[in-house]
Amino acid sequence: MGEKDCYFNEWFEIECKESRAFISKIKMELLNISTVESPIISSNCSDRVSDLPFNLTGSPFFISDYNVFTAVGCNTRALMIDQSLQRLGCDSKCLSHKKDVDWRQMLPNFIEEDSSSNYLIADDYCNGTDCCQVTIPSSLQVFNASFQAINDQSTDGCKLAFLAGTYRRNSWRKKDPNVQFPMVLDWMLYSNRTESYNWMISSGLWSGNISESESLYCFYGSSSINGAAVFRCYCNRGYEGNPYIRCTDVDECEIQSFVVIARE
Repeated sequence: MGEKDCYFNEWFEIECKESRAFISKIKMELLNISTVESPIISSNCSDRVSDLPFNLTGSPFFISDYNVFTAVGCNTRALMIDQSLQRLGCDSKCLSHKKDVDWRQMLPNFIEEDSSSNYLIADDYCNGTDCCQVTIPSSLQVFNASFQAINDQSTDGCKLAFLAGTYRRNSWRKKDPNVQFPMVLDWMLYSNRTESYNWMISSGLWSGNISESESLYCFYGSSSINGAAVFRCYCNRGYEGNPYIRCTDVDECEIQSFVVIARE
């Protein structure tokens, strides 16, 4: 989107298609600055085509542990494998010998609306009946859900699995809750210290003096995943937005989490 000097490197190029924005290299639709549309892996679900698994290995993007792995179905064990080939998953069972679920009715139940007409993922809806949820470890880069039968019971019914973000700050505007969920992505800038600092200073985002920046906090370190040099920035408390573009001041009066105490 725009000229090449408007993004850090090719991994962060944004492509616009009509009114939708996509991260070009990984072909994922952006819903928010750190939120993309989550693929939904499905099997035997009428009027629904399964999305494809994805692999972010080699990219600066990682599946955030703010997401939960969610599965829908009867007598179904949903599994995914992380980079170390460790399996994680959960069991979804149905009562009274029920053998199928209606995904059109189920999926909207995962969505909660806040006072600003934003829509959030409910992280306490599933208890193992008709659907199940499990937390995921940090820094995953592969999503390849699969399904197994529980105790050799029939699994001919509809089955779904997806990752969805539950963190309040990453709420998203609802488009179509039947087919779309937000997945939170973490990302890092792989670069040397000089390149990162010079880029931030030349773009006018940072003076280079930490004490002079009220809105922005940046640090340089190494990735816990592969040891590569990384550069990260965050908006300080009282500010919001994309720190690599500009943090904007928050109107605390409009946010319920801010409490103002007046003293005489």
